[in-house]
Amino acid sequence: MGSKILLPFISSFCVLCSFAQSQDIDKTILVDGRERQYLIHLPPAFSRAGKLPLIFALHGGGGTYKNTIKFYNLTALADKNNYIIVYPNALNKAWTMPGITSRRKVAEEHVDDVKFISVLLDSLLSAYKVDSNHVFCTGISRGGMFSFYLAYKLSNRITAIAPVCGGISQTVADQFSFRHPTPVLMINGTDDPLVRYNGGAGKFNKRNAENEDADMMPSEELLAKIVKLNNCDAKRIVTSIPDSDPGDGCHAIDYVFPCSNAEVEFIKIVNGGHTWPGGPQYLPKFIIGKVCRDFSASEKIFDFFKQVK
Repeated sequence: MGSKILLPFISSFCVLCSFAQSQDIDKTILVDGRERQYLIHLPPAFSRAGKLPLIFALHGGGGTYKNTIKFYNLTALADKNNYIIVYPNALNKAWTMPGITSRRKVAEEHVDDVKFISVLLDSLLSAYKVDSNHVFCTGISRGGMFSFYLAYKLSNRITAIAPVCGGISQTVADQFSFRHPTPVLMINGTDDPLVRYNGGAGKFNKRNAENEDADMMPSEELLAKIVKLNNCDAKRIVTSIPDSDPGDGCHAIDYVFPCSNAEVEFIKIVNGGHTWPGGPQYLPKFIIGKVCRDFSASEKIFDFFKQVK
């Protein structure tokens, strides 16, 4: 008799246990007649929490949404801090935006990736408990470039961005702006061979079409533009990040620009390459440069997004 009484209790307890686990859900959405892929990561607290912040984790050129999950290493931090992470997938492994070479012989035509992200955000807002006032973007390389571009084109929807090894092309530099002050964390290496710190075309970038020149704006010039857009104090706070791994050949300097509404932070990695700090050396150093191991980009990104009000 006692065991019969316990069975419903045990069953209910197990259901609650299942809700307390994080979830990775592979999904598709139709945009402009094309089936687009994405994966959503829900933290364990999703079922019982209120509206949660969301991070779009954008893969780099040549990457995919699935291999980005392990590379960015955001899952444990999302679960700890109650964030939803969404990994969208680009067509042909490259986000479309003006002024950035596709690195493909035949570029995908008539793909509007800004619309893809906007439609996807509408769907997420209606289906999940997403806080529309805390929608963030991050990514490396082309994912970082697209983070900048989304902050420009969807400024009314994107709350803050944290691009790694990213930038904007000279093609959009004059028009680049925000509709509202937008917090930005930039992480760039001075020895990045693909997205050069001092601007211009990076290694392996080739012109494939008239509007794909890959002429990038210098990192510090872009930083100055963002500081001005956000009406920040030009008097920056400079901190050297402890050189915890002298053997990595890099060291990092953190610049914070106090702003009334939208803080700007810039981490300059001296001798750093086209890499995710604290992440893997995914290609040889002679191709992408050095990985800085003095800090975790993933942790810095979460610390930055958490302070956004």
